[in-house]
Amino acid sequence: MSAIISCTGSSKTETKAGSTAATEKEVITDTVVLFLMTSASNDFRHHQPPTPLDFRNVKIGYLTSPNNEKIYILCGEFLSQENKEWVAFTTIKTSGYEQYLGKTQYCQDATIVLTNENLSVELRNKLTE
Repeated sequence: MSAIISCTGSSKTETKAGSTAATEKEVITDTVVLFLMTSASNDFRHHQPPTPLDFRNVKIGYLTSPNNEKIYILCGEFLSQENKEWVAFTTIKTSGYEQYLGKTQYCQDATIVLTNENLSVELRNKLTE
């Protein structure tokens, strides 16, 4: 019994990318998720090449600004049609949005709230709408 208790003592865990996974109690609203997913898919659609064929490891979280406001962020990877390789991307909710291709410190520093395979599928589906 003591082994089980000692394994569950922490409410935060480190992910492979070095970002912090938030506790299950944190929630990002559906409107923020939809905004980031729509912004990312529109940007991919309107700024090619590179042309995304597929997505993986899509996750949503936030950064905390110096004045303690949450800055929401979408992170993931897309398979480039031109180079046939996976490329990291970051979409940040600002007064509009910003999207970056390639690894960024933003995703490494983000507190991740939502991570599941459905986000990758949803983004792929949004791109083809």
